[in-house]
Amino acid sequence: METLIPATLFMIASHVVPGVPAIRSSLIDALGRRLFLSTYSAVSIAALVLVVWSYRTADPGLWFYFPTAEAKAFAVLGMPVPLFLLVGRLTTPAKTAEPTGIYRLTAVPGSFAVLLWTSLHLASLGGARQVVLFAGMAAIALFSLIKNWSIASPARRRSGILPFSGILRGRQSFVWSEIGWSRLLLTAVLWAVLLLLHPLVIGPDPLAYLH
Repeated sequence: METLIPATLFMIASHVVPGVPAIRSSLIDALGRRLFLSTYSAVSIAALVLVVWSYRTADPGLWFYFPTAEAKAFAVLGMPVPLFLLVGRLTTPAKTAEPTGIYRLTAVPGSFAVLLWTSLHLASLGGARQVVLFAGMAAIALFSLIKNWSIASPARRRSGILPFSGILRGRQSFVWSEIGWSRLLLTAVLWAVLLLLHPLVIGPDPLAYLH
């Protein structure tokens, strides 16, 4: 943990500091866009490598808390929600005059999806190194959400941050045809694949949480 916590803080800083509009503009002016992007990419990769190494060397026997069986089951059953938001974000054009598809449900589908994904993991994992890692990713996702919301157009802001909040308040309309069954099916397939591969690639078996 002596290296994982500083490594995670470095990873957060590597995303947050260059993401602040004023700092980003100053760095681009000083370095040029190409050098800035190259440096940013190199630092981000270095931060990720450092976090992975620190995570692997951290003591897996340390725990901050012990999640209940209900919390673990809830995390597994709730995972399709962030997956659906992410699928919608990756398959829906963002730069349109009026929000369409997933952007009618929330103005910030991508960052909200990652924040929800990390939060569900935090609810189901209590190991110290796991909590530090996912808390770090949650912090990055929260910063991204705030930044994306701050630069969102007034039309997109009508959708709100929480999914369906704009629709429930009457400020946005729900058009199912802009989302379609294909995205719902893709979400289901992705969820099933992740459930099957999770114990093989990552370790814990999410299906065991449902027993």
